[in-house]
Amino acid sequence: MRITVISPFSFGYIDALVKKLDEYPEADTLYIETNNFKYCYNSFYDRLNNFYLKNVLNRNLKDEFVSKEIKKECKKYPTQDIILVIRPDKLETDMLDWLKSHTNKLISFYFDGNTSIPEQINLIPFFDKVYSYEKMDVEKYGLDFITNFIPCDIKLKKSGNGLFNISSYDKRFFILEKIAKQLKELNFPFHIIVRKEKPVHSELFHIVEDYISLKEVIKFIEKSSVLLDIHKENQQGLSFRVFEALGYEKKLITTNKDIVNYDFYNPQNILVIDGEQPVITKDFLETAYVQVSKEIKKKYTREFWIKRVFGISKNPDHHKVSMDL
Repeated sequence: MRITVISPFSFGYIDALVKKLDEYPEADTLYIETNNFKYCYNSFYDRLNNFYLKNVLNRNLKDEFVSKEIKKECKKYPTQDIILVIRPDKLETDMLDWLKSHTNKLISFYFDGNTSIPEQINLIPFFDKVYSYEKMDVEKYGLDFITNFIPCDIKLKKSGNGLFNISSYDKRFFILEKIAKQLKELNFPFHIIVRKEKPVHSELFHIVEDYISLKEVIKFIEKSSVLLDIHKENQQGLSFRVFEALGYEKKLITTNKDIVNYDFYNPQNILVIDGEQPVITKDFLETAYVQVSKEIKKKYTREFWIKRVFGISKNPDHHKVSMDL
C-alpha cells in the first residue's frame, strides 16, 4: 500500500507514527514534513510584494512555495492509495484539491479541536474522511472519532521519582504555578519545563526558548513517577501526555474531566483536579501505580491506530522494532 503522510512540525509525534509505519513490509510510506520547506525572500522588494499579495490578492508566496515543494515530492511517485494530511489549515485549498487528484483516498487527522482552529471546519468537505479526538467535533461535524496514541513502545527501565510536565507559555502557566507551589509544600520533587520565546525568570520552572524533541522528553518521563496534563481551554479530547502516562506506566494528574469515561481510568493512577483550584494529595503521589491490562493498552498503540486509519495490520512474523525516536 502506497501511503503519504504530510505534516508540519508535530513535536515528534507524527514522526513516531511514521517510524512505526516503516516497520510494515506492505506499507510504502512517503513522509513530507512541510516545516523543512523554508522560503527565503530574495530582496526587500520580494518581501514588499508578498505583503501586497497577502493583503490585496489573498495570496502568500510562502504558502505557494510550500505547495510547489509538496507537488515536487509527490510527483516522484505514482498515485497514492492514501494521503494523510495533518493540520490541513496550514495548506492552500488548491493544494488540497491537487492532493485529492493524486490519491485514491484523502484523509486528515485534526491535531487540535475546531474551537482552537476554526479554519478546519470549512476544510472537512475536501476529505474522504476526517478523524478527530474531540468528541464534540465528532458529534457536531460528523467526523470519525479516534484518540491520540502511545507514541513509543520502548520499555522504560527506571521507575523514576517526581512529577514532570512540559508545555508552552499560555493561560496554563498560572495553573502550573499553583500546582508547583503545592508540590513544594508537600516536599515532592518536580521538573516543569515551559517554552517561551522571550524567557522570564522563574524559581519554580525551567524556562526554555526552543522546542524539546520527543526523544529528550522521554528521558524526562523515564526519570519521573507522575506526569501532569493541563488541557487547553475548550479542549475535551485527551492529549498525548495522557497516552505517554498510559504507555510508560506513570501516574497522571490532569484537569481533563472526560478522562473518567475511558476504560483505562483508575483513580489510583489518575487524579482529576480542578483547573482553578487544584488540590494535590500526598497519598496519590506516593501510592503505587496499578497495572493496566495489555488488552486495554493495546487499543491505544500506534499499531491499533494504523489498523484503524490505514486498514493494515502488522504481520505477526515480522519482529522488527523501532527503538529510536
